[in-house]
Amino acid sequence: MKTDPCRFCRLYAFAVIAFAALVGVVTTVQFVLSAREHFRTYAAQFLFHGTVRSLAPAASGSALLLALVLWAHPLTLRELQADKRRILRRAAVVALPGYLVAALTAVVAGLLVLLGVFGQGGSIVGSGASVVNWRDFWTGGVATAADTLLILFLADRYAVRLQHGGLSLPAKLIIVVTVSVGLRASVGLVLASLVSG
Repeated sequence: MKTDPCRFCRLYAFAVIAFAALVGVVTTVQFVLSAREHFRTYAAQFLFHGTVRSLAPAASGSALLLALVLWAHPLTLRELQADKRRILRRAAVVALPGYLVAALTAVVAGLLVLLGVFGQGGSIVGSGASVVNWRDFWTGGVATAADTLLILFLADRYAVRLQHGGLSLPAKLIIVVTVSVGLRASVGLVLASLVSG
């Protein structure tokens, strides 16, 4: 297979935008439908705050995981071993900018739902943005860094073993999701308790 040095970055960019848009829409709809009528006016604030602190880091990490699996799947073992370190370094570099892209995408997707579907006024943008401060971005950045380090550790340790098994792409995705979700959630919970405490 001919090596494409940009394939991983394209996979990650597509995945981070897709995950973030999905998270922004689903979270917004869920909040509006489950909140009492009085609290629906706070949907934009919930969207901004939740996205910056936790949803964007989760979307960025999930996109990173998916991009790594999709990148590695068509490679031979030799190609994977030769390129793994370079791609893991690249993954480390794109994670924090990916977090910012995920935050922006999720917020925009959620706002479009609030404005277009639920008919909220344009003032929700300023209302939502007013609740976010530097500490929220710091918390989201730390969460993204911790999630990225965990994903890179798992990829470094187990990518070759997973590739060696000769599994189909769906089987690889099932294994990766099954193993990583619990670990990522545990790290996120511990980190949240440390940051908030």
